[in-house]
Order: sequence, then C-alpha cells, then structure tokens
Amino acid sequence: FNKKKNFNLTEFNKLQTECDFIYCPSFSHKFVKFITKKASKPVIFDPLISNYLTKVYDYKSVSKWSPRAYKNYLKDKLPFKAVDLLIADTEEHKKYYHTTFNIELDKIKVLPVGASVSDFSPTTKTKTEKFIVGFYGGFIPLQGVKYIIEAAELLKNDSSIEFRLLGTGFQYEEMQQLAKHKQLTNLKFEGWINYADLPQRINNFDVCLGIFGDTPKAQFVIPNKIFHYAAMGKPIITMESDGIKEIFKHEENIFLTSNNKLAIKNAILKLKASPELAQKLSINTLNLLRSEYSETKIAEKLVAILKKYNAQKKGEFIHPFFVRYKSF
Repeated sequence: FNKKKNFNLTEFNKLQTECDFIYCPSFSHKFVKFITKKASKPVIFDPLISNYLTKVYDYKSVSKWSPRAYKNYLKDKLPFKAVDLLIADTEEHKKYYHTTFNIELDKIKVLPVGASVSDFSPTTKTKTEKFIVGFYGGFIPLQGVKYIIEAAELLKNDSSIEFRLLGTGFQYEEMQQLAKHKQLTNLKFEGWINYADLPQRINNFDVCLGIFGDTPKAQFVIPNKIFHYAAMGKPIITMESDGIKEIFKHEENIFLTSNNKLAIKNAILKLKASPELAQKLSINTLNLLRSEYSETKIAEKLVAILKKYNAQKKGEFIHPFFVRYKSF
C-alpha cells in the first residue's frame, strides 16, 4: 500500500495466518514501524540503504548537526529497532547498523544482493574495433564517476579505447559538463537504459567499471551492478574496500584498485594488454556468481536465516511464506 489509509487489516490478518514471517522490502522505511504494530508474526526488513548515511554523508544535502539530519537518523533507527530481523548486504554494513543505530548484532543478518541469472547471463558479444570500457549507474556520489572521467582523460589519445556510461541521475549533468570541459571524444554518455535492455548493453563491454566513490558507504557495500557484471561473466574493475573483499578476490575474480584516475587507467590498460587475465576474471566471477549469488542461492540463504531464527525463537519451521505489504 502507498498510504496507511489504504491498508486492509482484514486481508493482512488473513495472510498472517498463512505465513511464518512478514517481509518488508527495500526502501520501505516509512511503513515498517506501522507494519510491526499490526503484525502477529516476526517482521524482517531488508532496507538496502540507510537514509541517514545517504542524505548526510553521501549526498551531503543535510548538515550532520542539523535537525534534518536527526530526522533522517530516526527514519532509520525507529524501523530498525522495531523489526525482529534486519538484513545487511555485507558484514561491514552490519557493523555500520550496529555502531550507528545501536542495533543488536544478533538481530542483523547478512544477505548479499546477488543477481538474477534469469535476467543477466552471458551472450555473444558484438565485435567492435575498439576496447569498450563500460559503466552503468545512477551517477550518485557512491559511484565516483568523476574518477572514471578523469581516467578517460588520461586515455584520450588512445584511439583503441572507448568509454561508455549508461544511466542518468544525481550528478549526471555535472559529469556531462566535466567531460565537455575536458573535451573528451573517447567517452559517450548513453543516457537512460530500460532494465530489459541492460544485459545486452553490458554484454558489449570488454571491461566493466564498478564504484570509486569517496563516501563512507562506498567502503562497505557491494552494489547490484557488481553482481550484474559478474552474472554476465565480465571482467570487473572496482575500488578496493573491506566490503568488496568479503566476497571477491583481487586478480582471482575481480580487479581491485584505488579511486584515483591513474590507478583506474592502469587497471584498464593491464586488462586490455592481458586477455588471459581478463578471461580468468570473467570465468571465475561468473562461476562464483552462479554457485553462490544467483537468485536461487540468495533465496536459499534467506530461508536458512529464517529457519535458524525460527528454531531459536519458535521451534520447528513450517514454510517461508512472506506477507508483502505492497500487496494491500
């Protein structure tokens, strides 16, 4: 439901009799506490983001000492405290929820984002004369697109390399102006891409770029683009962080670097000059994704979390049905 007045309590109570848990999906912070008050079953919340971290430290749209910052803090803390289980995508994100909002560690469970291999899987790449370095995203501070543009500037005299940036968002116009100022002809902004078209566009990349942001969140999350690239069997270059190293290993299934233009440039040139390494990364990241982080594997991991919780709190587990509040 989009508004509390649209909530159907009768239908909700009926569904509660058929389930063991009530699942609140990502970005539903403002409804979670309301749901917990109506729930007779344990509530699990997968927030994906922290409003406080995003507004105050990523976008820096709110002063950290302002009443608005505290309001965003409560937008996270109140629903986090209210639920029975809170999902984090990495151990580092779990630590953030614990230390920032004083959420008990036992209550926070780690579940990676993963990717749908039904939607993202390798296909035959269109042959091109150029070595295509690709990125897709929402041009948010977390992604550090400015460093990608600066790396493109260092490679502007190499006519064999072309950068393609897919998507729009927060810093999109600013990044376009930066590239225009640098007079880059080796970099193309391709704008908004429909989700259904995204896999094929990614497939045309020779190397995929992850995130390079200066923000705190960049240090402890693994965004969905990384898993999408992996599901496509693409060699990936992204910034080294404690979060990314929980799953990926440098020069085994990913190429890790720092978030500066020279490091990104050198990583691109290394993979371009070393097709054997690029192929190794491609094969290993695809195998890793399919064996551990496909939609089926993520579902299995979630069920395992719920089974363990039920065994500890309620006894024998029955079945993993969820009440999704958006149904009402």
